[in-house]
Amino acid sequence: MDAKDAAMAAKRYFEDTKSIRKFIFETVSVKRDSGNWIIICLVQDLFDNDGKKFKIIANNDGEIMDVEMVD
Repeated sequence: MDAKDAAMAAKRYFEDTKSIRKFIFETVSVKRDSGNWIIICLVQDLFDNDGKKFKIIANNDGEIMDVEMVD
């Protein structure tokens, strides 16, 4: 898995688990840390002016380990 795959896993997480049907997903950063991927992203509903920033931890298989909203 590379950084692009990690970002795609994070996007799929929101597509699969959030009730938002149409949203903008923007990757802010992706880095490796202790064998896991740390993805910082911005998720914004198309009908909302304010996006929300998230920190997502994914393992090397693309499994989401933790999701945290960041202020």
